[in-house]
Amino acid sequence: MNDEILLSGIGKIKVRRGKNIRFLSVRMAPGRGVWVNVPYGVSGRQVEEFVHTQREWIEKNLEKIKVYEKDTGVGLGMDSEVKTKFHVLKVLACDEMRPFYKIEGKEIRLYIPRKTDYTKIAPYVESFLVEIYRMESKRYLPGRVRELAERFGFRYGELSFRNNISNWGSCSAEDNISLNVKLMKLPDEIIDYVILHELCHTIEKNHSSSFWALMKKVCPECMQLRRRLHQYNTRI
Repeated sequence: MNDEILLSGIGKIKVRRGKNIRFLSVRMAPGRGVWVNVPYGVSGRQVEEFVHTQREWIEKNLEKIKVYEKDTGVGLGMDSEVKTKFHVLKVLACDEMRPFYKIEGKEIRLYIPRKTDYTKIAPYVESFLVEIYRMESKRYLPGRVRELAERFGFRYGELSFRNNISNWGSCSAEDNISLNVKLMKLPDEIIDYVILHELCHTIEKNHSSSFWALMKKVCPECMQLRRRLHQYNTRI
């Protein structure tokens, strides 16, 4: 019997047999994909028919898991794909001894040796992804910060980029602005919200009513965008 089933529109579903499995069941988990537990004695045809009856449940719950994986970085294993602002990162297995990458237009292919231990893959991909975010940040954010500052009459000092998990941005007492490189995974309008938030801090150093009044002046939808920002986190 095949060790996987290809379900149209969903992809590969692994088949797992075991002595202690008593019932047919479909399971899924972040970073592990979808699999079906199969008792011994059940034919391949029976398994495929069962999987098709579970299609609606699989689609509904797989979408939730994909959102979680995208936001947290869980699941960055072989065959994973991550879309950034300017690129698509594809993680592929290779027969080489060491990891390497190729860039072709918007597509970046990261090749990892096929026999690499599973627990080591995600950290390596995460580190590589951070460098992509950092590269894209330097390409996009300086011009966008300058454009918004000029539009609304803000002045700021130095602009820097960091990979941190504490915040999306900060503004120092000297009006130096620091932005999280992982802004590159956010929609444009939320990136603008974060930039304007820090630019407003060049005038109002706290989150007083005066600060929010200024924010609403330069970004009328700031409260809605703020709620949307909370749907993301600063992890990979």
